[in-house]
Amino acid sequence: MIFLKKDDKVGIIAPSAGLKGKNLTIILDYLHKLCLHPIIAENIDLNYRYMAGEDAKRATAINHLFADKSIKALFCLRGGAGSTRILPYLNYQTIKNNPKPIIGLSDSTALQNALYTKTNNPSLTGFLPLYDINNNKIDPLTEKSLYSALFESKHQIVSGTAYRTGNSTGEIIGGCLSVLLYLCGTPYFPDLTNKILLLEDIGEKTYKIDLMLNQLKQQKNFNKLKGIIFGAFTDCPIVDPEDGSIADCIKDFAKDLDIPIITDFAYGHIPSRHILPIGQKAKMSVTAKKCTISW
Repeated sequence: MIFLKKDDKVGIIAPSAGLKGKNLTIILDYLHKLCLHPIIAENIDLNYRYMAGEDAKRATAINHLFADKSIKALFCLRGGAGSTRILPYLNYQTIKNNPKPIIGLSDSTALQNALYTKTNNPSLTGFLPLYDINNNKIDPLTEKSLYSALFESKHQIVSGTAYRTGNSTGEIIGGCLSVLLYLCGTPYFPDLTNKILLLEDIGEKTYKIDLMLNQLKQQKNFNKLKGIIFGAFTDCPIVDPEDGSIADCIKDFAKDLDIPIITDFAYGHIPSRHILPIGQKAKMSVTAKKCTISW
């Protein structure tokens, strides 16, 4: 699947935090460098507590850009928090009639997975302009992966360590673990049946990661997953030795699972990462020597 062509219009949205005095020019220049024409959401520089405007205003700005058929993709400006708060205000019929990928990471997980659940709208996870563009530069791996995900039709990523070998095919869902779990018990949590689950996080204590993984394991149709990809768990401290490490958490979580599992995949809150699709079918091949995701 090719999402974009040169000279396409793309939107810059702020479903979570806003500009907050940061330089938007660098972002615009980078998108122009990709031969894209950015359209800025009307709430981009609003401030309401920790968010880019009140919930309805953030949602309305996204609704407007979805309704504009000339705009082919939406880039989330940055992460932060608050994207779950806009979900009741989105116009899902408009979104369903005008599908376009949401490109984001971190708090964007809620928006991306909710749109997939309600409308089958696809997304790309692994890039945030304000997070990734520093001194007019982006990490080379991240940039290469972003370009491929946006403009090329076939993708193959080799990364990570085999935890459990095997082959599977399924639509990738997930992203940031803690944000994904905000959707539990709501109409926006995705069906896990025949899915490949992607997980990463940042700044969470290991015992909380352990509890979150346990909560995830108790969700409906968890036993129907086709595979799991663990990305980076960045700055996740061990408060007490008995809490265990991230490796201990994964070991307990995965001990009864008979599906392909990758750990240490280059994805998450790390400078150098791969861009992966949300809501798109991918193939997962895990051998002792090589872990490959292709779509």
